[in-house]
Amino acid sequence: MKKLLALIFLLAFSTSYAQVSVDTSNGNVIVKEKAGKIIKSLSIYTTFVEKRGKCNHIVYDPNSGDYGVEPDTLYLDFTNELTHVKTMLDEALKYRKKYDFYRFACNLGQYHDLGSKLADIYSTSPEWNDYIKKAGNMLVADTLSDGNELVELRYDHVLAGQILDKSDFVRPLNDFFRAYGYKVSANGFPVDHQQTLSRNELRSLGKPETLIVPIPDGSFTLTKLTPEARPLQKNK
Repeated sequence: MKKLLALIFLLAFSTSYAQVSVDTSNGNVIVKEKAGKIIKSLSIYTTFVEKRGKCNHIVYDPNSGDYGVEPDTLYLDFTNELTHVKTMLDEALKYRKKYDFYRFACNLGQYHDLGSKLADIYSTSPEWNDYIKKAGNMLVADTLSDGNELVELRYDHVLAGQILDKSDFVRPLNDFFRAYGYKVSANGFPVDHQQTLSRNELRSLGKPETLIVPIPDGSFTLTKLTPEARPLQKNK
């Protein structure tokens, strides 16, 4: 009876546990982690970067099986997602020991903790608040190639980047990739098609809906640490 109960427990555990698969058939390394209906993916692409040569870009998708309309509430926690990133990245390292990582990319516009952090960074920045007061109407109209007009909110991407760089926004990513021998730096903000937290997203975070909170580029630069700056292997 005890053996039967143990067998049932093991079967239940194995079916509920996330399944990890690796695909290297196209020359890249694509790792997928499936738990129920959720499929998370981490893809490592080989590309060429000027003055750097051949290197690897990491792209993370927390729900690659869902291509529907994204909700107006920030429902994921980036800190928790890093656990999945680690599982899949470690799996990728089993298939190829040597990578030269240059970029880590993900969609920042869906994480509750990152959205809250950005709101705090910009709402408490004297430079940003002074800029918003003086900027006035920040809507800019552009004429598209088909003749239609597109109206977008446009902010000072240089100032936004300077404020972000002075904050600790990239610290979770920096701490994470340090274990792999890399330092992380933000790539600023896009010049066109700039994103900000929506009113619904700000409301879901418990922040004032009138805030203008820019969302940075979701691509981060990875720079190799010097040997003395790297952590001990047992911390990896």
